[in-house]
Amino acid sequence: MTNHRTAMDEEGALRSDRGWTRRRAIVAGAWSVPVIAAAVALPQASASAAITVDLLGAVDDAQTYPFSAAGDTAPLIFQVAGSGPIPADGTAELVNAGGIASWDESVLLQGALASASIDTDGTLILPIVALAAGTFSVLVHVGTVTRTFVITLVQA
Repeated sequence: MTNHRTAMDEEGALRSDRGWTRRRAIVAGAWSVPVIAAAVALPQASASAAITVDLLGAVDDAQTYPFSAAGDTAPLIFQVAGSGPIPADGTAELVNAGGIASWDESVLLQGALASASIDTDGTLILPIVALAAGTFSVLVHVGTVTRTFVITLVQA
């Protein structure tokens, strides 16, 4: 008959039943860090819905607008979409448009930024006034998304 001995510590308890050892604490900590990090990041990732902003009629984020005379108005129509709720309004700024275009007087200005409400169907309309033929950029800001579009005005 074989006699099996079990390792005992000084107090008479089995070594495997000693509770938390330094090694067990390190192993548990190593496994819990990725789990806690994932749990903390998950609500933020799920709360942020992707928002897209597109200029209607644009090809490769560029659009050409013909105008017959200085002072003609051209509506810049943007489509805003998202997998969740979209913001109620958007802003835009004209870049290098001096002498080429300006915002129409119907646009609410906040300094250099034009602001308008986004319709329930996701349409954002920001009209510009053509001053001369040329090319400039429009930076559109909706929530945390910023898109750049190139606008070319040509005299018809």
